[in-house]
Amino acid sequence: MTSKATAASNEEAALYRDLEHTGDIGIEVNAPTRAGLFRRAALVLASLLVEPSSVASKQTRTFEVVADDDIGLMHDLLTELLQTFAADGFIWREADLDERGRGLHVVIRGEAFDPSRHVSRGEIKAVTYHQMNLKKAGNQWSARIIFDV
Repeated sequence: MTSKATAASNEEAALYRDLEHTGDIGIEVNAPTRAGLFRRAALVLASLLVEPSSVASKQTRTFEVVADDDIGLMHDLLTELLQTFAADGFIWREADLDERGRGLHVVIRGEAFDPSRHVSRGEIKAVTYHQMNLKKAGNQWSARIIFDV
């Protein structure tokens, strides 16, 4: 599988691992905390959309995501972020998340996408539930996420 993530910097590569998945992009994200896992997934999505080094932290967007379980929460978080990029033209390079009950309070920092300055890495159509999983093993959280391209 050819992935847009192959152009990732060393810093980005530490955030996730590519998974082989025909016709889609699959990633595995790891973090020491549950909130950290959601944060890293948000940053990975941004880096799959746009080269992060070209994005400045000029503006802030805030939103809440609530779901019945962790898989729904991951799906809804990434879908909200993808919608923020696709509909609003906003790309982020920073993300902070606080756990609040069954949800997340999300703060992203970035700027309006400008094709003359930002290097696009390709289109992601949707976040899928296909093979999505989240788990905690020992002191490590991990997630498998597939994006429809």
